[in-house]
Formats: sequence, C-alpha cells, structure tokens
Amino acid sequence: MVNFGPLTAESKLLLQRFNRSFTRYAIGLGKQDLRILVGLLTGHNWLNRHMSVMGLRENPKCPLCDEEDETSLHLLSKCPATMLCRNALLAAYQLSPLDLRGIHWAGLTY
Repeated sequence: MVNFGPLTAESKLLLQRFNRSFTRYAIGLGKQDLRILVGLLTGHNWLNRHMSVMGLRENPKCPLCDEEDETSLHLLSKCPATMLCRNALLAAYQLSPLDLRGIHWAGLTY
C-alpha cells in the first residue's frame, strides 16, 4: 500500500474548511489554471517531492534552494529562492500554513 501521509497532511494545512468565495473563484478558472491550483493545494503536481514519491525523480529537494523537499507548502511559504516574489505578491517574506489559509487564491497570480 502507498503511504500518502505527507501529501494528505499538506492538503489539510492548505484546505482547512469550506469557503464559498474560494470555491466560486476556482470554478471560474480556466482548465489550465484550475489544474495548477488543484496541484498546489493537493500536492499532486510536477514538484520534486511528488515526482519522487511516484518514482519519476530521485531527488525530492527543491532545485531553487536545495534546503527542503520541493512541495507546494515549501514554495508558497518558506523557500528562500521565492522570497522576493512571495513578498511582492503576498506582502510577506515567509508565511505559515495558517497565514496561507487566509489568503485568497487570486492573490497568487503575478
């Protein structure tokens, strides 16, 4: 049996509760943007952590900083290489999962 523990935990950190506004926003997205959003929220994406779990990559580390596994949570909240972009979009150099829950997904567009 496959262990989905870390991926499920990441999803639970980002998707705490139902939010009608977020749902309406997601439904209004085009197919490509919705795929990216779902991948970021669930961890089922092209980032190294998920690809290594699937056996498609050997190294789960973030290629930008090489400090932690490359996950959605890492890129969105604490990767030093995305710090300036994160600050420009979300007005913070680092974010906690709790901070991310309060941000509307529309704020993630650049």
